[in-house]
Amino acid sequence: MNKKEKYLIGVSVFVILLVLGLWYSGLASNNPTTADLDKEINMTIVADGEIIADDTLDVADDSTLLDIMSQHYDLIVTDDGFIESIEGIDQLPEENLYWIYEVNEETVTVSAADFVPEEGDHIVWELTAF
Repeated sequence: MNKKEKYLIGVSVFVILLVLGLWYSGLASNNPTTADLDKEINMTIVADGEIIADDTLDVADDSTLLDIMSQHYDLIVTDDGFIESIEGIDQLPEENLYWIYEVNEETVTVSAADFVPEEGDHIVWELTAF
């Protein structure tokens, strides 16, 4: 075996070990590991006065509300980050019905893409008329 072959084998082994190490530590994954699931929140989704979902979710400490919603529910989101549909229920702009959320019974003026829930937050999404 010449020097070039030994070098290529050494580099290949190094790359394989690096990939396995990253995979094992969870760094190669975009999904949170169980160690990253640092807090619990409550999520309720309401449309036409009917509760569509009422869930307790374990989420990563730094997840935004939009990230959480995308991981757990069927959504349609605009390029601007606005949620147009949750679980197949669409907003109806012609009837001034839009998906709006509250946290702990308080209106939030931050987009779901920028809002990071805290431990124990109760988030309610409701199809609301304006």
